[in-house]
Amino acid sequence: MHHDETTVCYGRVENLECRVPQQWWKTVFADAMYLKTDGDVVEDPEITKDEVALLEADPHIREILQKGSGGSNDQPGIFSPTRVLDLCCGQGRHIIHLARQYPKLRLYGHDQSSYLISLGEERTAQQNLTAQTSFTVGDCRKIPYPDSSFDLVLVMGNSFGYFSDDDGDRIVLKEINRVLVPGGRVVLDLTDGRYMRENFLPRSWEWIDDTCFVCRERQLSNDGLRLHSREVVTVTTKGVVRDQFYQERLYSRSEMKELVEQCGFVVLADEQAEEDAAVITSAKELSKRKEDLGMMEQRLLVKARKMTVTETKPKRTLGLPTQPLDRHTAVLPAQVAKRVTITQNTPEPPPFENLVVIFGDTSKPCVGKLNNTWNQEDFATRQNLLEVLYDFYPQLSEADDDASSILESHKTLHHTLATAYRAPSFVFNMCDEGFDNEATQELHVPAILDMLKISYTGAGPNCLAYCYDKGLVNRTAQALGVPTPNETYFFAASTDVDITTTSILCFTDVDRLHAIITEDIGFPALIKPLRGDNSLGITATRAIVTDKESLATSLHAIVHDHGINDVIIQEYLSGTEYTIGMVGNTGTGFHFFPVLEVDYTKIIEKQLPPILGFESKWDPNSPYWTDISFREAKGLPAEVVDDMKRWCILLWERFGCRDYARFDFRADIPEPNMSLDADSKGKGGSRVPQVKLLEINPNPGWCWDGKLAHMAKLEGIEYKDLIRMILQAAWDRSALGSESNPTYP
Repeated sequence: MHHDETTVCYGRVENLECRVPQQWWKTVFADAMYLKTDGDVVEDPEITKDEVALLEADPHIREILQKGSGGSNDQPGIFSPTRVLDLCCGQGRHIIHLARQYPKLRLYGHDQSSYLISLGEERTAQQNLTAQTSFTVGDCRKIPYPDSSFDLVLVMGNSFGYFSDDDGDRIVLKEINRVLVPGGRVVLDLTDGRYMRENFLPRSWEWIDDTCFVCRERQLSNDGLRLHSREVVTVTTKGVVRDQFYQERLYSRSEMKELVEQCGFVVLADEQAEEDAAVITSAKELSKRKEDLGMMEQRLLVKARKMTVTETKPKRTLGLPTQPLDRHTAVLPAQVAKRVTITQNTPEPPPFENLVVIFGDTSKPCVGKLNNTWNQEDFATRQNLLEVLYDFYPQLSEADDDASSILESHKTLHHTLATAYRAPSFVFNMCDEGFDNEATQELHVPAILDMLKISYTGAGPNCLAYCYDKGLVNRTAQALGVPTPNETYFFAASTDVDITTTSILCFTDVDRLHAIITEDIGFPALIKPLRGDNSLGITATRAIVTDKESLATSLHAIVHDHGINDVIIQEYLSGTEYTIGMVGNTGTGFHFFPVLEVDYTKIIEKQLPPILGFESKWDPNSPYWTDISFREAKGLPAEVVDDMKRWCILLWERFGCRDYARFDFRADIPEPNMSLDADSKGKGGSRVPQVKLLEINPNPGWCWDGKLAHMAKLEGIEYKDLIRMILQAAWDRSALGSESNPTYP
């Protein structure tokens, strides 16, 4: 905002444009006031029904809405079910109407207002529509879905033309083009610029209800391209409660046709008619208040089609993008069997002026690694990363003085950062070992950077602290509707509090613990530290317990051998293990890598427990190091993948992940037919598997042969480009001013 937040009313304003915030939509749509001032249109189901009827009147759009039934005429995996994105969806009024009308559609809503999205989620839940709807929060210029994801994209309710220049609108259209399948349709509902320029009311006022009224002012910009507006909201018992300013671009139909075609679309034939064709006047005709409708009074409906591959001239080379975070490999209908290869012409890394890299301290022991020390594999991993960074930033220096850009001495870390003659402009935080190589102090490094007001890659201290506690993660995930394993807890430390009286099942003696596992969880069960990192305390020989004796042995090993007092015991998930990796941010969009599956075939052949424990990460001589491999998950239904990704975004936002993260899942029983419904039945009435959350990994392993690198390579992204993507995500986040995430469990 351009003013002190305590200001309620500005009084007389000669030039409205000077008061319009750069991102005015972040405040105008931030709360229930929008639904009050504009409720005569945006909360009227009859108007929504009339707007959807305009879509259905188009035979091509009607065909899209009606297909996807899963019948024999549908192409498997592409158009079944049909996917529709409502971009800038607000409270999801069009999604809800379409979900009721077309129960086999998959509907997605994306909007920058967390308030409106929360309201949409609440309303779909109330109407039992959550199975076919998904919502995400973020900027419309960064749509958090891969290329070729949707058959139809809607931008309804006058949600286009908000930016201060036309470049922002072009970015939105190019993003829409990216996420549409070739031949897919887009519908743009925006104010009729020609009509509004000639008919806007410079001043008006109207009663919203019996105690609230709105006074409005409007001015054309000097070039006549934008209309600047002001709303002063007054409540009779409180006085002025809101004084807000906003603007919209006044596009004519011919201007929209030109803009849309510039962004790779074919404007449909009926849109090439005269200026007064296909206007929307339902708000004027159906509004029950019959007062000032402003920008909603008369609107244009612009329909266009994304070019097919054969129409595109010259043929577009798919590869790593030139726009930040548009890092998606398209899978076109004609290329379902093979993934398009990423080209080698990758963009430049973000232009950090003085990048500093922080590692773990190799001069000190590192508890959790093999023999609690640094190994040759650790040094080789670090060197691989440095070679990438030296290629990106030749100015990086390892000099043993204040000019060094590579920091690993934790004894002098704070002093070096605080007193360096060239203050770091950004830190690439690769210290996943923790401050002083203490895993419990991983959050300390970003905390130091926060105190010094230095921006950095990856999660902040709160996120790292929350995700370090598996119990906290699972209880929060469960409250959010994300499936988690059944579990209980064991606390070895003495306490004066009778913890068994709490709502969380937790015990301090083995007999009672064994009884509750037998009754509520079942054997075999998985036992591991409640808090921890690097799989410390999770060993192949002791992590899976089958009876009271093995339970007692494993507890003794964790408590006495590792000094860990708090333990979590979960149902053992014996099905396939999956990993979702993502790069990006809520405000800029996400890139999801192909789903990774852990291949335990050789481990099972050796009759070893199929788990990823300590040995798989730190012991090169173990079969868990040599015989476990990773592959792209095949055969997962699209609905299962979609829901796992939706859960990842939900958990990302709740815990405050940033830039990159990894989410591990596992099916509770081994069977080829996957499901999300724990009560669903397979052949013969047997239950089919349910995918459940294993772990959230903010700042996951960045090594060249880790899970994240494996997933990237599945779609042709080399290790250096993965590192560039992480850096770019942090750069984009910093540029948007999104340094922190205010959401907490």
